[in-house]
Amino acid sequence: MTFDPIVTEDDIENRRIKIESLGRIVRQLQRPHFEKLIRESVISGVVDITDWTIDAVKTLLKVCAEKNLKITLKNGARYLMPVMYPNAQMLESFANVIVSGEW
Repeated sequence: MTFDPIVTEDDIENRRIKIESLGRIVRQLQRPHFEKLIRESVISGVVDITDWTIDAVKTLLKVCAEKNLKITLKNGARYLMPVMYPNAQMLESFANVIVSGEW
């Protein structure tokens, strides 16, 4: 996502904090709303996905793959920066690996 000239750095930071907080409670039913929030808010950079639900991680990866966003995922002490996103069929497996940390 590109920077909107009307959006301030504080707005970006507040959106990032909101996404990172909500990612811990998102379930299957909330995925469409969370996806909309991500589409409106996520820009390239670091996203802390520590303690996120698998549904939230899948949603983030889906949006990033569609928009070809370059993000770094922080999960606890681990950092991961996908160079390429897998196709839709492998996206779920990729999300499971990220959350579990088991390669």
